[in-house]
Amino acid sequence: MRNKIILVGAVALIAYVVGTRTSRVQVKNRESVGHQVVRLWNDPRARKRRHKAAKKAAAAAEKRAKKTFRDLRH
Repeated sequence: MRNKIILVGAVALIAYVVGTRTSRVQVKNRESVGHQVVRLWNDPRARKRRHKAAKKAAAAAEKRAKKTFRDLRH
């Protein structure tokens, strides 16, 4: 029983250490958070994803509105 507790503790410690090291944000030297946000906002891939998500949301809203108005008529 004691060995199982030690094993579980060791696995938890290793998982904690690995988790804390992998979640660190890679920041360029002397780059402010505001500058990172602007850089990410202007990234062409992010811009395409935002545009695609906006189109998808608009289409879903239009579909939902049509269904709602159709249900109100009947």
